Amino acid sequence: MCAPEGRNPCVVLSGVLHDPYTGKEPPYSYRRASRIQTDHVVALGAAWRAGAWAWTPERRLHFANDLDVLLATDKRTNQDKSSKTPDRWRPPRTAYWCEYGRRWTGIRTRYALTVSPPEKGAVRELLDTCG
Repeated sequence: MCAPEGRNPCVVLSGVLHDPYTGKEPPYSYRRASRIQTDHVVALGAAWRAGAWAWTPERRLHFANDLDVLLATDKRTNQDKSSKTPDRWRPPRTAYWCEYGRRWTGIRTRYALTVSPPEKGAVRELLDTCG
């Protein structure tokens, strides 16, 4: 449900998230504390360690707000993930591993971020689940 006329039309007032990481469907209400957070598929800390430290402030801001990098997800799952990379964290729902591996790889490639050997091996395992 979106905001009525006269209000910011970009404000979501209520709805249900279909969380790809967990398969959970937490409700959302603008006026209540939410179990939903926005995850950076490639976490900001991981990006920093992989080369974002050398970017301009403008490029860092662009990365942090890039909709292709962002994903609404379950709050607890986002907190568990923190700034971990695929060699240290994977979505609990294995049906999302392929898509997660694709997104993670695409973001790392687009932003020319480095990938460590353990990350590469873990992403290969994620991508091996693709049909």
